[in-house]
Amino acid sequence: MATWDEVKQWRADAVGQVGDHLAARRNLVVDLQDELDGGKPAGWAGEAAEAADNDLRARRQSLEELAARLSAAVRAIDDTEQSVRELALRVEATEDRAVRNGLRIVNGEVVETQGGTGSLDVAALRIEVRAVLAQAAAIDSELDSVLQGIRSGEIDDAGATTLAEAAAAGEDRVADERRHRDLLDKYQVRTDATTMWPSGLTGWLAEQRGFAKQEVTEAEAAMLDDLQARKGILGLKEFADIRQDALHVAEGKFEGKGLTDGHADAFRHAYWNALMAQRYGEEWAGEFATAHERNPSSHPVAVGMDLHNNEVGREIARTNPDASPQELATLVEQAVNDGRMVVIDDNDTLVPSNEAVPGETRDTRAHPWPTDNPGRGDDRDPGKPSAKPDQY
Repeated sequence: MATWDEVKQWRADAVGQVGDHLAARRNLVVDLQDELDGGKPAGWAGEAAEAADNDLRARRQSLEELAARLSAAVRAIDDTEQSVRELALRVEATEDRAVRNGLRIVNGEVVETQGGTGSLDVAALRIEVRAVLAQAAAIDSELDSVLQGIRSGEIDDAGATTLAEAAAAGEDRVADERRHRDLLDKYQVRTDATTMWPSGLTGWLAEQRGFAKQEVTEAEAAMLDDLQARKGILGLKEFADIRQDALHVAEGKFEGKGLTDGHADAFRHAYWNALMAQRYGEEWAGEFATAHERNPSSHPVAVGMDLHNNEVGREIARTNPDASPQELATLVEQAVNDGRMVVIDDNDTLVPSNEAVPGETRDTRAHPWPTDNPGRGDDRDPGKPSAKPDQY
């Protein structure tokens, strides 16, 4: 991680000059299309012509990959330039704030100056300094991720047939990665301990009604216990029926394709949340769906997908309060088709649901996510559930 003094020396103009240089080289490559198209004289045939054709095909492929990677680098550096400009303004504002309050930032540490009489809380300024350094680390990490993808060959021409298409593919890949990271930043939640539910006497009664024990988060268990206390065993059965209905209806959507991390899965989560919001209220539905995603074995990318789609489902219920279950299902399916949901593509990237073909998303059943996800311990803590289910 860069130090405070190093971050102060970052210059957006210098980054921009690198981007301009690479953009010029990319344009030179793309402009070679006419030469490629006219590389083989018309009517030339025979072994020499076939050899020349094979050589031209190989050179075309190499240039398409070069165009894609140059374009990816240009896009990443342009994004970095803008981010560095914003960071520089934040650094300047933070230091000005410190000076106005009789403080200084020395090697990333907040110190008081002699005679300082400012009212600014030193702890608050330290938090801001850490936030600035974290932002700098994120900028550095994002650029490094793209450059690593270029060096490893992970960023390619995506099957383009012209140099212009290849360049666009490289830029799109970087944009997709940026959108993916933004979604992951927004839609994450800290893990919770798990427990077997139902338990105790009420658990025994629930089991008599067909509720098999299952591992849930402690937050889920607390909300289900509260739901049972308020609505009884029949209230739990109603809740289970809503969840089962969402699964059943999802299996009939998109030909059942993508039931895990794909289109049918996106539909299931949004439809389930819409039904819960109608029955128990949007706040309760949101807290329960979030509690469900706190399982430590859930991977951050899958969690990001689910939390986003859950939110869309609740929004659909909120804006269509009188919709029947069938009407809700239609609205949710349309939202998937329109790209309001996200799915996970075969690059483990979150993408809008209308930018991936049903059945061509991540094959999670064949390639399960890792279940050890220690980084989630630093995610947002939603606190203990406090919402009560609507009583009607």
